[in-house]
Amino acid sequence: MIRVGVSLRIFILGIDAGKFNGLVAFAKHIDVHFESMNCAVKNIWKPLAATALLLCASCMVGPDYEQPKPIPVEPFRPVEGAEANAKEAELEGWWKNYNDPMLTSLIERAEKNNLSLQQATMNIAAFRSGFGISLSQLFPSADLAGGYRRVLSNQVTNQGSTTQAAPFNYWQYGASVPSWEIDLFGRIRRGMEASKARLEGSVQAWRLSLVTVRADVANAYLAVRTFQAQLEIVKMNVDLLEQIYKVNKSKFKAQTISQIDLSVSAAQLATSSAMIPKLESSIQQQCNGLSVLVGEGPGPMQDELRAPTAIPLPTKFVDVGIPADLMRRRADVLSAEMDLEAATAEIGVAEAGYFPELSLMGSFSLAATDFSGLGSWSNKVYSFGPTISWNVFNGGFTTSQVNMKQAIAFRLALRWKETVLKAASEVQTSLGNYAGAMRQMQAYQTGLNDIQLGFDSVTARYKAGTIQLNDVLDFQQEVLRVQVGFVQSRGLAAQNMVELYRTLGGGWETAEIPDAGRDAFKKNGPDMLKTMPSLEQQAQATPAT
Repeated sequence: MIRVGVSLRIFILGIDAGKFNGLVAFAKHIDVHFESMNCAVKNIWKPLAATALLLCASCMVGPDYEQPKPIPVEPFRPVEGAEANAKEAELEGWWKNYNDPMLTSLIERAEKNNLSLQQATMNIAAFRSGFGISLSQLFPSADLAGGYRRVLSNQVTNQGSTTQAAPFNYWQYGASVPSWEIDLFGRIRRGMEASKARLEGSVQAWRLSLVTVRADVANAYLAVRTFQAQLEIVKMNVDLLEQIYKVNKSKFKAQTISQIDLSVSAAQLATSSAMIPKLESSIQQQCNGLSVLVGEGPGPMQDELRAPTAIPLPTKFVDVGIPADLMRRRADVLSAEMDLEAATAEIGVAEAGYFPELSLMGSFSLAATDFSGLGSWSNKVYSFGPTISWNVFNGGFTTSQVNMKQAIAFRLALRWKETVLKAASEVQTSLGNYAGAMRQMQAYQTGLNDIQLGFDSVTARYKAGTIQLNDVLDFQQEVLRVQVGFVQSRGLAAQNMVELYRTLGGGWETAEIPDAGRDAFKKNGPDMLKTMPSLEQQAQATPAT
């Protein structure tokens, strides 16, 4: 017969109701005594029942997270050449508005192979595991162990003399729960809240990466087409200047023009020719950057985009909606909010340090002096019971930790507000930039129409000798400036529309979240028992829309 006596005394604990969300004094004096029973299993349920009673009285210290109040921002202002329509923006598949199959293909390849996007996917997997680590603290940790020792001990008699007992063998195997913290004040659960918020934030960061990658691919592609268009214009201008230079050489030999006129013609040709390698270098640079975006090495992209095409423009203007839409659509705003939620939960983790910790410990094993005795139930050895620890003095460590977490949360609240204001500012700026580039392009288009009418006439008059060389060269430089300006403004307008799409923050709504984050937004967090694909499979998964 085995008699187990456990006395658990928990005295009244005073808690400031105002500071800790209305917590009240609880945990009254408890005495629990257990009489011996024939079955050891029945000896366990009573202390567990006492523990359950304590859990019923448990609570969570620290502030509960409250979603930030909307920041009052006035509607977007219309600018000349672009309306600020309050209708909600339709951003899904925005790149298809450019009607450029190559652009669509590049974005699809980037979605599949972009390494930054794959890194964001791995961040989700890492934060999912972080939530699992926080969740695991709610459960006991059980160890299995077994061993053998040869023991020689000395014994002291009542008279103070020492006698040496005969050595003996000691065999033992069993299981133990070293320490199982009972989350009375929510330290573990607040930690789970913080981990869940970080996981949700990693999903928003992935969405931001998706939006950014799409915009970067489009901007790089449009830059290539813009430089190619400029290069074609410059090459045409060089061809014309070469013809003029040949004519001038003939005139100089015939002594109808001076050396100065010939030198001016040669200088103009050299200046225009020098623009060609610069533009070719810019095209190569953009192609190399585009190769990185689609997860490929440099080289093949230049061949793929070697044939110039017209700079594509979107077929329709996008509605910008209202600033309030950005708070629920911009992934960087949502990510900043998740950071704030995690920091708020961390305050509760720190405040739990003011209170005692209750842990349960236990072990069960079979021990014998002979190996064959390990199979005998009569050789069982077990112990279990609660432990209460309370750090009553730590030199202000807990208070400083709470103050630090509060300051971090306050800072992140300010960062969230700043992110919202920046988002609204970026949209307004992009709207103005697009409208300005469109007006600039239209002005250049008007100039091109007027210049084209006089171009053939000037060339013919110079060959007839009715105007001077300087007049032809000056006119040609004006033509070049207007042509290049038109191409640059067209490319800028196309890129500014991409920037407007990016600042509006959409296009991710129907994109399939990576496997590790698909259940991140469930109320109780992700299902950690769910079997996940390999990391390689997760990284290479395409965000289907």
